[in-house]
Amino acid sequence: MSHSPMLTLAIPVLGDAHLIPLRRTLDGIHRVLADEDIEVLVQVGSEAPQIRNLTSTHPLRPMCFVEADEGIYDAMNRLSQRALGQRILFLGAGDIPLAGLSRALDRWEPANGALEIGGVRIPDAEPKVPRHYAPRWDSGLRWRNVCHHQGMAYPTELLREQGGFSLDYPVLGDYALSLVLWQSGVKAKWNPGEDWVSAAPGGVSRQFDPALYAEERQLKAQLLRPGPAKWCQPLWIRFKSRWKGAGQ
Repeated sequence: MSHSPMLTLAIPVLGDAHLIPLRRTLDGIHRVLADEDIEVLVQVGSEAPQIRNLTSTHPLRPMCFVEADEGIYDAMNRLSQRALGQRILFLGAGDIPLAGLSRALDRWEPANGALEIGGVRIPDAEPKVPRHYAPRWDSGLRWRNVCHHQGMAYPTELLREQGGFSLDYPVLGDYALSLVLWQSGVKAKWNPGEDWVSAAPGGVSRQFDPALYAEERQLKAQLLRPGPAKWCQPLWIRFKSRWKGAGQ
């Protein structure tokens, strides 16, 4: 590209096993955002001839990079380093953009350090997973990840300045970054009721096993500022893990 587009859509995938959901995502981008000022990047963590063929023949002509990575957040960090967009939004294979994202792009001004956020729908959500994440950026982050990453357009430079997503949290790296940004005073803007993405089910953070909650305890012990909310976390996480686990 000869200019900096308004948004980079960045899609990390493991390999050819994600061919069909990736095609669904690319088709959705082309259907909803074909006339918008965007770029589309795909990173594949292993050799994937079918995905290479898809990206080279799809009307979007997304740029495809094939290289081994250390997991989802390492892949996302690599994509953010390559992005030319003023903002970057990460999608999973199978996620489909909604008309609200097009409306958001039409009103955005050049990136100024604030997050742009939107709602995320999960129509086929697992038990006890919300089917809708409304856009919000508030103290609820102390208790749970209230801002779904498929509804967050990070200013690309801000993400780079923060060092990207921490690899210390292989499942909750996006939540960790949201806590850091919110506690450091980064602002977010949104239009109430505006949904950006219909997300596919099956994310690793929706597997409510002991490892997930051990990671959440570690994250909050290291990142939350001292105060009552931090002191209550062990009890809160124990209660939440039992409630979530009872539904799966």
